[in-house]
Amino acid sequence: MAGIGYTVSVAGATRGGSPAAFELTGGALCLDFANTLGDRPRCREERLESYQDLLAWSRQAGALAAPEVSALHGAALRHARRARRALGSALALRERLYGIFSALARGPSPAAADVEALNQALARILGRLRLVRRKDGYGWGWSGEAAHLERMLWPVARSAAELLTSEEARDVRECASGDCSWLFVDRSRTRRRRWCDMRTCGNRNKARRHYERLKARSVSSRRSP
Repeated sequence: MAGIGYTVSVAGATRGGSPAAFELTGGALCLDFANTLGDRPRCREERLESYQDLLAWSRQAGALAAPEVSALHGAALRHARRARRALGSALALRERLYGIFSALARGPSPAAADVEALNQALARILGRLRLVRRKDGYGWGWSGEAAHLERMLWPVARSAAELLTSEEARDVRECASGDCSWLFVDRSRTRRRRWCDMRTCGNRNKARRHYERLKARSVSSRRSP
């Protein structure tokens, strides 16, 4: 699927001179994260090829604020090996989340190993949650090292736990297109949404069906006496 254009404000967060681009159609942070790899199982659409790509996604998706992205960008430059390990951890968590929510979308229970991996991540992360003062009251924030290279995974894991334990878990869907594996929360009125995005997969499949109908009519007319 083609992504929408997005110019990353962090130096080095682009590839080949082109700005990193992401589509956020999942309806939940954890699903948008799972969707950074497309066209499973062929895995032909990897959007997180570097730690800077991970930062770019985190900023656009709202997992990190601009000052946090800047701090992590600097930390990644100073600790390149640790940044690569953090990217590896991010990709591993992403595949666990895809396993969980893809299973829910198809009907069977998620694999116990995937849920346990999420539980282990939550055990490391949830102790960092803190109540912080806001203008209109209190909200959730995070404590800990500002330049922790896996910091963007904290809200992602929390989002996954919240979605998995909510009533909306039953409304998680996987795109019906044969060349798309993106996940989304179906909030349509009828709960019959099939495509991750009607503008892309929906329109493409609509055009394909139209072409197939025209082709079938053409074949039928040639065979008629």
